[in-house]
Amino acid sequence: MSTSSRTPRHHPRPAADSLVLDTRTVARTPGATAQVQRSAVLPSNVGVELMKIPAKSEVELDLTLTFIDEGVLVTGSVTGHAEVECARCLGRFTTGSTVYLTEMYAAEGTATAAGAEEDDVRLLDGDLLDLEPALVDAFGLRFPMSPTCTDYGHDECVNPDTPAPDGISGSTEGRIDPRWAGLAEKFGTTGAAEETE
Repeated sequence: MSTSSRTPRHHPRPAADSLVLDTRTVARTPGATAQVQRSAVLPSNVGVELMKIPAKSEVELDLTLTFIDEGVLVTGSVTGHAEVECARCLGRFTTGSTVYLTEMYAAEGTATAAGAEEDDVRLLDGDLLDLEPALVDAFGLRFPMSPTCTDYGHDECVNPDTPAPDGISGSTEGRIDPRWAGLAEKFGTTGAAEETE
């Protein structure tokens, strides 16, 4: 997880649809919370090669920011629509996807910030926190490297020209189970017959 140490400075408020959140909305009392429930626009692709939420797409934030002594804890969910390219048929479709976050953002100058690299803790940039790196990690771990149509609710591949996977294509009637092939040749019987006896 990448973190960076920056000198705190005054920042203008981020845009209303930004993934950068202003923690000045949270009272500086341990345990104080603020809700973030809105849409945000992704500045870049989030995901893996065959499954990603593309840049400029909207994601829905449903988050709670909690002030703690060492910084701000972010919990909640982020939902978006991912574009999927099936690893089998190369057909494309869209599916909804949600990740759940529990991310600590340490304030500059705290003990937690000093050990951020070792503890996989992110850093606040002054009063701001950037959700994008957390979403890159979360969706990257959630999305499979080789997604298929049947992984996401389709009974078969969306590309009709793609043959069925080996082992389920066509009828099995009259076929000899490979485990019984030698016996069938010797005794003239089929695996199906053996299994029904």
